[in-house]
Amino acid sequence: MASTAIIINQTSGTEREIDARLLQYSDTFRVLPDTRIPTDGTIINRSSEVDESMLTSESRLVEKYPKSVNLADRVASYFIPIVLTLAVITSEATIQAITYAITVLIVSCPCAIGLAVPIVIVITSGVAAERGIVFKSADAIEVAHKTSHVVFDKTGTLTRGKLSVVTKNCENENNLPLLLGLIKNSRHPVSVSVAAHLKDAGVMASTVPGPKSLTGKGVEATFYGRKLRAGNSRWLNLSENELVQPLLAQGYTVFCFTIDNALQAVYCLEDEPRPDAASTIQTLQKRGISVHLVSGDDDGAVQSLACKLSIFNGNVRSRSSPADKKDYIQTLLSTGNHKKPVIVFCGDGTNDAVALAQATIGVHMNEGTDVAQSAADVVLMRPSLAGILTMMDVSRKSVNRIKFNFTWSFVYNTFAVLLAAGAFVNARIPLEFAGLGELVSVLPVIAAALLLRWSKI
Repeated sequence: MASTAIIINQTSGTEREIDARLLQYSDTFRVLPDTRIPTDGTIINRSSEVDESMLTSESRLVEKYPKSVNLADRVASYFIPIVLTLAVITSEATIQAITYAITVLIVSCPCAIGLAVPIVIVITSGVAAERGIVFKSADAIEVAHKTSHVVFDKTGTLTRGKLSVVTKNCENENNLPLLLGLIKNSRHPVSVSVAAHLKDAGVMASTVPGPKSLTGKGVEATFYGRKLRAGNSRWLNLSENELVQPLLAQGYTVFCFTIDNALQAVYCLEDEPRPDAASTIQTLQKRGISVHLVSGDDDGAVQSLACKLSIFNGNVRSRSSPADKKDYIQTLLSTGNHKKPVIVFCGDGTNDAVALAQATIGVHMNEGTDVAQSAADVVLMRPSLAGILTMMDVSRKSVNRIKFNFTWSFVYNTFAVLLAAGAFVNARIPLEFAGLGELVSVLPVIAAALLLRWSKI
């Protein structure tokens, strides 16, 4: 503002310049062109263009003339009462809108959606455990019903894993204590059976330092400079041996013992299929699931079992190392044209651990090794292959419950939100009852999950 003002004496009409701070109410002063206005006031006569850019940020000059403020005051005198009246009228609508908004927020509680999957998974895990099946991951529950291929190991899985020695051929029985000392701590079913046979025959184990288990092959150690090996004929290059070859041709499992690559003993073993193996495989095939047999055992033993269980010859692989089993699973996983196949591998031994981890779902027979169990997604606690069928049935039931829960949650939220928002003229959810919507949405979800306990599986 200006620091001085030109004050006009109303009586004499004279003008004098004074300090702007001395201006008093009702004083009349003159504003010269291109000067600053010293204080606020009312225009009495004439007009001028005023720069109000500091107040309005507009560079354009504003024309000021007598009674221009009175016009704004007259407009404001009508406008303000009208606005206040409208505010009073619409306040009721505003309160109603807030009520609708709060009601929508309450009834659209996402608890049903949040519980749709977890509660079913928990109940399903309990139901499966009662039937001897332990799911180690929720993913296994969700995809088991989509199984397209089931790959079985042979010894200890399709068979009992308790082999019996049928015949033996020993060059020098004085070396049998070395054999027992070599294999006594092995957990492979064949080694366990041979060790039990030796103990029953009264053989006392020699102390063999540092035996080393070779997955898919056998056991080896060095004893006073001599190389001891016990395992399958293929590893020991004895498949064409005159003692071994006839036994392999008959479908027996052959176990060989060598010292410095010289054959010392040959054991011929056989194993019985599990009682429910044939029926389980038949049921899987009726469901359109492809059944495979992949084993590290010799050709004759594997083909003989596959024939007994009606497994298609093209789905049978013998003399498979852990890497071979993994590659076989990988090949099956890559065969899907439009959707990825779901591969279930069922095994029990340490040499199955890689395949168990590679498959979509790894199923472990509880009688197997800890290494294999740690790699599996599902553990069958009972010595029954029917658990695989139960696993799929439980999965199918649980997924159906999950679908129901999501459908119910969607339907409930759609109608509840519409009712709460006032979309229907003659029906709405009062605010005081909106909290009941959580019970209405959650109870069917809980009930659907709990009914799994009484479902026929």
